[in-house]
Formats: sequence, C-alpha cells, structure tokens
Amino acid sequence: MPRMTFVAAAAALLAGCGVVHAESHDSGSGSRSFDVHGFDRVSLRGSDNVVVRVGGAESVTATGPNAVLDKLEIKVVDGELRVGREKHWGFNWSSDHEPTVITVTLPRLRAASIAGSGDMKVDNVQTPTFEGSVAGSGNLTIGTLQADSASLDVAGSGDTSVAGSAKSIDVSIAGSGNVDARGLKSERAKISIAGSGDVRAAVSGEANVSIIGSGDVDIAGNPRCHVSKMGSGDVRCG
Repeated sequence: MPRMTFVAAAAALLAGCGVVHAESHDSGSGSRSFDVHGFDRVSLRGSDNVVVRVGGAESVTATGPNAVLDKLEIKVVDGELRVGREKHWGFNWSSDHEPTVITVTLPRLRAASIAGSGDMKVDNVQTPTFEGSVAGSGNLTIGTLQADSASLDVAGSGDTSVAGSAKSIDVSIAGSGNVDARGLKSERAKISIAGSGDVRAAVSGEANVSIIGSGDVDIAGNPRCHVSKMGSGDVRCG
C-alpha cells in the first residue's frame, strides 16, 4: 500500500474511534482531545494523572509525550468514563513510563475511582451521594465536596484527601493508605480500618469506629464514638 494511502487510512480509523488530534507530532509532546459523552463517573486505571473540573460541558483532553498519547484508551462504559492505556505486547519504550495529564470536564460527578499509581484531583462536587475509591498507590484529592452521603474506600497504599460537608460518611481502609477528611464536616460517620492506614475526620454526631490492626483514627469535633478494636491501633474522639 502506498505510504500516503496508508496514512490517510490510519487517520480515518482514529477519527472513527472518537479521537481528535491536536498539536500532534511524530516525536516530542502534544495534546489530544477525545469525543466522549454521557458520563457522570470517572475511573483512572494506571499511572497517568487526571484533573476533573465539575460544572461545564463534557470534554476530555490529554497532554504528554506523543508516544504515550497514542496508547491512551479513553471510553465511556455504562455512564463511566474510563481512562487508561491500551495493552501492547512487545518492547516498552522509555516514554511509556512517562505520565500524561488528562483533563476531564463534566456537568456533574457522582463517583471517582483509581486503580493503580496515578493521581486524580477533583475541584468541586455537589451531589446527593458520592463514591470515592483508591485501589493501589494512587492519590485522590477532592477540593470541595457537598453531599448527603459519601463513601471513601482505600485498598492499598494510596491516600484520599477531601474537604467540604456531608451528612454522613463511610470510610473504609484495607492496607496502609490514609484518608484525610479533617476538612469534611459530617454529622455521622462509619469508619473501619483493616491494616495500618490512618483516618482523620471531623464529626459532630455519632461515629462508629472499627479497627483491626495498627491503624489510628482521629476524629475532631464533638463526636459520640462507639469503638471496636483489635490490635495496636488508637482512637481519639474530640
């Protein structure tokens, strides 16, 4: 196949996959935009970094090494935006290990999750219920959360940090990761730790705490704590 025909066919194939190229070159760094719609959850899988901006029209852009951008796989499955990389067999070039930054804008966010070592930063969330989860060593940061109920789960060594307000929170740690919710004012809390991870929270009402292991819980405010503990972990209430 002539070279120009092959290039034209490849471009048509990428356009059909909903990928729009911008400022792209054969080498160096560039940016891409992705034509995806209909999602209110964001999931990151791998080592890249995601910035989520809530309150605007849906858009997804990525910046980084072109060799890495070529391998990004960004799609919507059942209302969830999944950010990751295609699986390739063969050589792993050095640029494969360089993280990209994916910026996601959407009108409303109900859930954010990480599986891997990548980081996700969310600016502002207003929703009746919110779910945040980390599996691995990645970090989830939520600038401001306003919700009736919020669940925050960590499995592994990753950390979660959140501020704002919620009527009730459910925090679960399995491993050495930490949850810093001192800036999240809540009325009720359920906190469970299995491992060495720590939880910091601010609760004005009832707090049910369960620890198995060496993890610590520090609850500010004027909570009424009910504690179940096995291991060396400590609980500080008020």
